[in-house]
Amino acid sequence: MGKKTSRTPAKNKQIPAISIRIRIKDEKETGKVAELPEIVKIAGQMRDTLRGKSIHTVALLQEKCSNVAADEFQKRVAGARVDDTWHKGKWIITKLDNGENILLSLGMGADVLYFEREKSEPEKYQIKVLFSDGSGYTVRFCWFGKFLLIPDDKLASEPNTKDIAIDPFSEEFTLEYFTSLLKGKRSQVKAFLINQKNVGGIGNMYMHDILFKARLHPQRKISDMSGDEIKLFYTSIMEQLNLSREKGAFAYEKDFFGQKGGFTMDYFLVGYKENQPCPDCGETIVSMKTSGTSSFICPACQKI
Repeated sequence: MGKKTSRTPAKNKQIPAISIRIRIKDEKETGKVAELPEIVKIAGQMRDTLRGKSIHTVALLQEKCSNVAADEFQKRVAGARVDDTWHKGKWIITKLDNGENILLSLGMGADVLYFEREKSEPEKYQIKVLFSDGSGYTVRFCWFGKFLLIPDDKLASEPNTKDIAIDPFSEEFTLEYFTSLLKGKRSQVKAFLINQKNVGGIGNMYMHDILFKARLHPQRKISDMSGDEIKLFYTSIMEQLNLSREKGAFAYEKDFFGQKGGFTMDYFLVGYKENQPCPDCGETIVSMKTSGTSSFICPACQKI
């Protein structure tokens, strides 16, 4: 386990201060929140744990995070059984056996925590789902989370998720697919990769090292890339995301059971390492604004 760079926040801080050690600075400058490895882990745990359970009640304490009122939400899901749970990009979708679907977005950070008995539930939350066997889970949003209820016949057209592209953990995300995806594109590499309509699930947190490993400046034009550069770009994406998944996802994000991952700050090469030496050439790592967020790069290894 790598050494943590700062203190863990106090348990009972007010909700806007959750994980302030990384979020206040990084959401404005870097966008370090749950991304594909974290979402895939939580979605898989929810699928394995909740399948077959019947919903007893849903406490929706913050209605603005949902698309329906609390009483309507409860009426539409009461007694429904969980059939399946999967992810689409950074969204977690839970399918119920009555034709309804619960869509969960962690927004700029959230704790989604399972409990086996209601008495052991977390103290603070905006949403609580209680099952007939007494187990359940709570959701405590930091900012901009969503908890939507969408019927089967509207799921494919749901604006929040309908345009999200396949993600790198999909079997369809091959080098051939990725190469065809880039064909004819003229945008900058970071702007392209962070757009969920192009590639699902990737945000700013893993972006820095993906581009560093590929030796690409964030503002490099896709149209200027060679076939070998595209292949290295693809390999860098897969290596970086698979490394995080192998380590159990990011160390400052809790999974469904409250456990933190093993991908610590020590695994970042240039990401969040401003003013430190590049691990390959020794040049000083710098931070710059690109695509509305900060990018950490080695100016020697990643020339535009």
